[in-house]
Amino acid sequence: MRLLRLALLLSLPVLLGAGIPDASFAPEPGGFRMDDYNAPVPETLAGARVLDAAGVAEAMTAGAIVIDVLPAQRRPAAQPAGQPWLPLPRMEIPGSLWWPEVGRGGIGAALDAWFQARLATVTGGDRDRAVVFYCKAACWMSWNAAKRAVGYGYRRVLWFPGGTEAWAEAGLKMQKGTPEAVPVGE
Repeated sequence: MRLLRLALLLSLPVLLGAGIPDASFAPEPGGFRMDDYNAPVPETLAGARVLDAAGVAEAMTAGAIVIDVLPAQRRPAAQPAGQPWLPLPRMEIPGSLWWPEVGRGGIGAALDAWFQARLATVTGGDRDRAVVFYCKAACWMSWNAAKRAVGYGYRRVLWFPGGTEAWAEAGLKMQKGTPEAVPVGE
């Protein structure tokens, strides 16, 4: 009987859910996420601060630069040239810059140089300027892009893992985005 009570006491935290990791979060890896980008993300990013929608709105009011890193839709290769192609619009946080492809795990030298140059341009070369990175909810591309910016020496990198879904759920205004042309295909 005493052993049964001890077993029940020791299993109580497990039965109540204590000590069980939240399945919606992944551990923070040492490198970049290379594939399966739409998967549970870490709760943290070393060298960056994690924000919710209210935090992003506050950072924007304080002058943060906001960057959407979702890849832009591409015309399907099999679609005939004369046939119109109308991709769905990307709704994003107002005032965002949309830099597709910079959130992939492996980016080529040309895209890496472009990303560094664009960050330097939009921040005026100030590595203390706050920069927010986002994508969709539970998308590793924003984590990768923010990690890359930390690696470039930016000291006020902000990561918004909730992305456009959390922004919309907070009832905040959105706008139609226009992606910037980035170098691809190295």
